Amino acid sequence: MKKAIKVIKLFFLLSLCINNLNARPVSYSGGWTIMSYNDYFRNTLLTHYSPTSKTSYGYMIQYWRNREYWINAFNVNYLAKRINRKHSQANFYIKGGLGLLNTSYKDYNNKNELVSYGEFAFDWETRRYFTSYAANFMKSESVDSTFMQKTRLGFAPYIAGYGALHTWLMYELQNMPEYDDALISNFVLRLFKYTNLLELGIDQNKNTTINFIKRF
Repeated sequence: MKKAIKVIKLFFLLSLCINNLNARPVSYSGGWTIMSYNDYFRNTLLTHYSPTSKTSYGYMIQYWRNREYWINAFNVNYLAKRINRKHSQANFYIKGGLGLLNTSYKDYNNKNELVSYGEFAFDWETRRYFTSYAANFMKSESVDSTFMQKTRLGFAPYIAGYGALHTWLMYELQNMPEYDDALISNFVLRLFKYTNLLELGIDQNKNTTINFIKRF
């Protein structure tokens, strides 16, 4: 009987992982998440721990290529609202962080300074359709100040069962007003199975995107 209960609990936790794997920053209570995001602008590695199903705390390492600086920061993510329906789910997140920016770029006077960032994110999905929106800002003392918006529309070409390979086709639109290419379109293939997620994308300028998420 005890063994059967353990199996049921394990199945429940794995189901939560599948239901919350879609690039969401908060996992089930006691869960760890590793996220890696890599595109033309930056490379990001995040590690999060969720003490509850509404909050996670983590550490981020990020490198901005064209501006040649590193960010090391602690962050917190909060699930402000979750709306569960019979065939859909919606999530609202608030995120923030504080850390240190470091650069050896010769045009910057300050080589080490404080940096902060915040984000609002929303997603809604069924087993067939997906949409998301995120707006975030990043501000340091003198090196950089960045605002970015990103939205996605996704479609699953088939409905997969538990334990099978899930596939999503997504269109992403990213807006960074201070860049020459303020609007960038990106086509993304998302694959996930169990607690592993992989995204492969290519944008309008033929730059690639590779993202990976693993939950424990």
